[in-house]
Amino acid sequence: MVFDHREVRSGIPDALAAAGIDLRPEQLPAGDYVISDRLVVERKTGADLAASIKDRRLFEQVARLKSSFEAVVLVVEGEPVHISEASWQGALARALASGASLLRTEDAGETAMWLARFHRLEGKPPSEVRGRPMPRRPTSDLLDVAEDVLRCLPGISTVGARRLLEHFGSLRAVFAAGEPELRAVPGIGPVRSAALAQLFGESVAP
Repeated sequence: MVFDHREVRSGIPDALAAAGIDLRPEQLPAGDYVISDRLVVERKTGADLAASIKDRRLFEQVARLKSSFEAVVLVVEGEPVHISEASWQGALARALASGASLLRTEDAGETAMWLARFHRLEGKPPSEVRGRPMPRRPTSDLLDVAEDVLRCLPGISTVGARRLLEHFGSLRAVFAAGEPELRAVPGIGPVRSAALAQLFGESVAP
């Protein structure tokens, strides 16, 4: 099993090793545990889930994993904190609708037990060439997810989200855009482009 090296602190890799599972740490670009060529697990503690919803990472992570793996399991460990129930439930509903499966666990120990079960079911470790997102033409599902992410931005409607994607081509390019580039998108005026640029991390002069 391949796991992201940042998971060492959770204690889960040690528990899996104690169960006799061969493990290999790597710096994974997406996902936390690559069980096989077809199955990947993304683990979120309650605090991690809230943070990834607030900074819009969750949907992009799920989309990237779905582009490379047949099965994506999102493990939510413990109760979400610092976020309203409606917000995290709505976000998980979107993740499920985009093709991920959801597994709730109480703690790291229970998560480790589920990972061991997945490992036994899959029967063989991932190959050297899999486990990293591969380029793939966006599908309508991925575009829907991208539009959902952009509609969470202040002042961005469904039409605005579609125009941003058509203009820039990807979520990454939208979030990297400065005020002048954003203002070039039809319907994104100076006030809205300044607000978005500031939200994306650009310092905007008054």
